[in-house]
Order: sequence, then C-alpha cells, then structure tokens
Amino acid sequence: MLETQKKNDAVPDTEKDFILKGILTVIKKVVSAQQYDIWFSCLRIFSITNNSITFVAPNSFIREWLHNHYNDLFSGAVYKILNSSREVIFSSEDEVFGQSSVTPFFNDNNAHKVLDLADEHYTIPINKYYSFENFVVGPCNRLAHAAAVAVSESPGHAYNPLFIHGASGLGKTHLLHAINNVMKSKHKMKALYLSCERFVNHYISTIRSNSWDSFRELYRNVDALLIDDIQLFENSQESREEFFHTFNTLYNAKKQIVITSDCPPESIVSLEERLISRFKWGLLCGIDNTTIETRIAIAEKKALLWGINLSHEAASCLAENISGNIRELEGAIARLSREEKITKNSITCDLIKKVVRELSGNRKHINIEAVIEAVSKRFNISVSQLQSKRKTRSLALPRQIAMHISRKLTNMSLMEIGGYIGGRDHSTVIYADEKITKMSMKDKNLQLILQKLESELQK
Repeated sequence: MLETQKKNDAVPDTEKDFILKGILTVIKKVVSAQQYDIWFSCLRIFSITNNSITFVAPNSFIREWLHNHYNDLFSGAVYKILNSSREVIFSSEDEVFGQSSVTPFFNDNNAHKVLDLADEHYTIPINKYYSFENFVVGPCNRLAHAAAVAVSESPGHAYNPLFIHGASGLGKTHLLHAINNVMKSKHKMKALYLSCERFVNHYISTIRSNSWDSFRELYRNVDALLIDDIQLFENSQESREEFFHTFNTLYNAKKQIVITSDCPPESIVSLEERLISRFKWGLLCGIDNTTIETRIAIAEKKALLWGINLSHEAASCLAENISGNIRELEGAIARLSREEKITKNSITCDLIKKVVRELSGNRKHINIEAVIEAVSKRFNISVSQLQSKRKTRSLALPRQIAMHISRKLTNMSLMEIGGYIGGRDHSTVIYADEKITKMSMKDKNLQLILQKLESELQK
C-alpha cells in the first residue's frame, strides 16, 4: 500500500516540508507545548496523493497513539492547509524505510513536475461545516453574507467581482468556502478556490518549468475563481501582472471572481491603480469586528455543531474573554469539547478562563516595542515623539492607538504599558483603550488602520 501511495505522489520534498510546517502550525495552536514536543515535532510527511496524506512517526508506539488520539485533529489541520479533505494515514519509520522497493522522496522523474493544482482544487469536496447555514449573521457581517449568497445563486451576474475585506479570523474564508460549495453542488460549476500565496508559488514554479500554457489553461478556463488573502500580492509584482491578465480574461467572459483581503484594495501596498479600479468594479464590502452579542450567538452555534452542552451563561463568558477573532473562539470550543469528553464535567466559566489562558499562551509573542514601532511608522512620527510628554493632537491619537493595541496584543499590565509610553499611569491607558474602541465603532478609517496594524503585528 505504501509503495502505491509513493508512486502516486508527485509532490517534491520542498513542497512537503512547506505543507508539514503549515499543518503543525495549526496543531500547535490547540495542544500544549509539552504535547507538541512529545508527539508532533518528530513527524515527517511520506507521501501526498489526491486521496490521502501519510505521516511518518519514529516508531510504532507514537504511530498508534497519534492514530487513536489525534486523527480528527490531523484531518482538520490537513483540510485547512490543503483546502481539501484527505484520508490521514500514520506509519512508522520501520514500515516505510524497511521496504527496499520504495521510491526515493525526490528523483529525476518528478523533479520537473509542478503540483497539480487542478486536481487539488477542482475536486474540493462539499464541506457542510463551511456552509451559509452555519455562518452566524450579525451587524458586523450582514452585507458580506448577503452578497456572498447572491453571488453563489447568480454567479457572474450579481456582483462581479465580489471583494470582501476584514481582519483575520472574522469569517472571510468561511464565506469563500460556502460560495464554492453552492457553485459545485447546485450549479455543477468548475470553481477554482485557492489562496493568493498558492497562486504566487505556482507562478514561481511555472517560471522554472516554463509551462505557461498549462498555467494559463488552469486559471483562465474556469467558471469561477475564488482567491483568498489577495493582500499577499504586495511583494510580487510579476505575479500581479499575470493575475491582471487572468482577471481581464475571466471578467470579459462573465466568469465570477471572488476576492478576500485583510484590507480594502487601496490599502494594499504596491497594488497598481489598474488592479484597484478593477477590484472596485463589482461590490466592495467589509466585515467588521464582532459585537459581544454576535460572539455569543457564534459560540452557541459552534458548540451545537461540536455536540457539546454550552449554557447561555457559559457562551457569554466565552464571548467576553475572546474579543473579535472567530478562529480563536472556535479553537476554545474545540478544547472545551475535549475537556468535557475527558472529565465528564459541565463547562463552567472558570474552565473557560483556564482554556482561554492556555490558548493565549500559544499566540505569537508580541512586545510593546513592536507595537510602538508599527504605530510610529504608520503615522510617520518618531518613536521618541510617541513616547514623549507632548500632548499635541498629532501625537495624542497615535499614542492612544499604541496603548489600545498594546493592551489587546501584549501581556503587559496597564501600569507597564503606561510607563513605557511616556510614563503615564494606568488610568490613562484605560481611558485611551476605551476611547479608541468607541471611536473605531463609528470611524471606518480608524477601524481599517487598527485592523491593518494588528494584522501586521500578528503575522
């Protein structure tokens, strides 16, 4: 069986390493550091086919443990990275490398091959989890949801292109999947869904292989093109040029184009005016940060999907302790589900706070120096000016934004934040945080500035 999988595997080692890194990054967010070091850090990918992915563990004990305890976790992580479901297979080094007939990981026969994106993306199975029915609608996302439904029902005619922007973890990818699902199941369309990073990587590999005909055949002969995280075009001028011509070809043929980004088109650095104007030809809509009422509704919906008993009080506690990012909320619910199954205890607010603290510990560490530097650069002022005692209007807003973001993203106390930003006391930090929060609810420009800064700091 392993030999057959290897023969069907046309993915180079470098691609496997990239995929493995992505899968382990997803897993690292939901397991403890100790669990990760013991069970996951030693893994390698043996093969990737259209139907399966095989991981190699150092020995049969770890292989069995992963299969019995983490199979579902791997399935979810694989789907998230590859955008398609595959059977997850665990093997051991003895089983894999004890077979003399196994083909080497990388050989001359597949060195020149480009990963077949058509097979990976045209055959994305219908994932009922990412459906419109499972998307919780609130004031923050009502327009984006309505536009996505309209596009899925009348592709190429309702809004073309549809450009959805918003901070990370607010539901943009969910809507893309939902559109893709309806197009495939209801309209039987050839829809191509992929990330911008995937497009850029494919472009780079095509430069090496010089297989431009197959590249353009793939992207320009679809019924719908759905691109996630278009802001990643910022540092890739040549791939932007290629996408520009792809966009024109599809648009002129009345094929649906759906794009997501963490910011509006005009805020994407280095993006040419001709692309910005084309992105605005259809409908441009944003997803704002969720209100606490929407987060409570999302928590209750996700808990129902996970099959766990979450009271309204517990959902409220969860919504209060996780602000904005829906992925973090989903991660907390997944952890709560495991806690409930293992301990057989009901989910309490104390347990929720414990889980949230553990999840927060897995986030990228952001220090206040990075926050101050990012804010200073954004407002074209020096770090010394931002930290000074001066109270001019041109410095007050950036200083308050720095306090607001520092309180949200760093682990520093109010006193520490105030002390670092000009020797202010904790009450000044509280005032700044509350003021920026209220202003951002009314001022869309400020909201976009905050989203952009937070997204850059969390990369």
